[in-house]
This record gives sequence, C-alpha cells and structure tokens, in this order.
Amino acid sequence: MTLLTVTDARADTPPALAAVLAKVSPDAPPTSVQPSAIPGLYEVIFGSTVYYFSADGKHMLGGPLVELASRRNLSAAALQKVEREQLMPQRVAFLKELRDADAIVFAAAKPQHRITVFTDIDCGYCRELHRHVGQYNAAGISVRYVAFPRAGEGSESFKKAENVWCAADRKAALTDAKAGKTVPDKVCENPVAEQFHAGEKIGVSGTPAILLDDGRLLPGYVPPDELKRVLEQPAG
Repeated sequence: MTLLTVTDARADTPPALAAVLAKVSPDAPPTSVQPSAIPGLYEVIFGSTVYYFSADGKHMLGGPLVELASRRNLSAAALQKVEREQLMPQRVAFLKELRDADAIVFAAAKPQHRITVFTDIDCGYCRELHRHVGQYNAAGISVRYVAFPRAGEGSESFKKAENVWCAADRKAALTDAKAGKTVPDKVCENPVAEQFHAGEKIGVSGTPAILLDDGRLLPGYVPPDELKRVLEQPAG
C-alpha cells in the first residue's frame, strides 16, 4: 500500500507560520491554510478542526469565527468547503489504493455495500461495532478494517494492532483483541503506521471512523440497520 500524498498548504503561507506548523504536526500536515476574514490571521484546518494562527506563528486561537452581521459561522463554512473539495476526493483516492490484502476483511456472503473502518483495539465503540459485524454482513455490508490506534506510535494500542496484523489468523486475532483477550507479541512487516498517518491526513480524528466508498466519513458507531439506510442514500 502506498500512502496517499497530500499537499495542502498554500505556497504563499508565511515562512514563519509554515515552520511552526511543521513543528506542531510533522507527520500530519494541515489540510488547508488560508488567510482568514481577520487581517493578519490565517485559518489552519487539521482534519475536522479549525485554528487561527498569527502570520508569525507566535499566537493561536481556537473556536468558531462568526461574522456578526450575518451570524454566519465562518469556521463551519470553511470545514464544509474543505470536506467537499479536498477531503472527500482524497478519501476516494485512498480507497482506490487500498487493497483488501492491506486490510482485515469481514466479507458479506452476498455483498451489496462496503465500508472501510478505521479502528482502535481499545476503543469501546469499536468493540461494539465489531460485536455486530455478523449483522453488518447479514445486511449485505462487507467490513474492511484498517488500523488507527489513537494513542499513536509506541502506545500499547499501537502494539496490539501490530500483533493482530502479524497473527497467522488476523480475523480471529482481531476478534480476540476486541474481546479483551491477549494476542501474542509478534513482529512482522505491517501497515499499521501507514494507515494511522493516512487516516490523520484524510480527516480521521477518532474511532470508529466509517469510510464510505463515495468519500463520506461517518464518525462513531452506527448500528447495522441505520448504516444500511445511510449507504442507500446518495452523498448530499
């Protein structure tokens, strides 16, 4: 699997700000850097969060920026624009590169839909989703799992994800790990780090994160029946 390449920062980002952003998040560059409605402040989007930085990179603000005359939430509008114009196409590109061999797949016997789930072994709602994986399959939904250990590289969750990938039977190991059982330590070449950083770049910030083939990203656990209804609706 090749990591999706994302080149988002504007060429005219002030050098001092660009240097600070590179230090703040070296492995997950900002999704977007744009001048904000306030002169001297830059709107910087990381995934689904908007921040405002001074041009020299010395000051940062969080929270929504609202245009008082219209009461328009400029931060929300910026996120919607980035979602539509950048993140959704990038997610579709990621899915085109992702082979089933690069995921842990629970396939439906009669597949009608497919979802790709960024998952964390220790996430409670991830475990809830997996407890119902048979129901997703029965509803015609194939489930592809990719790794997103939220605590990052070097964490216990990250090691658990690697152990699952390196197991002789990955599906059984994933099911055991999500049930709280210990999966034996094992070292092998694995895509866990790649998938974690790819998720950061396409807007994944929590788990489970359900990625649809059209580029929509559904945060959190969605029950099988509800998910089937969503899958049968076109992207709005």
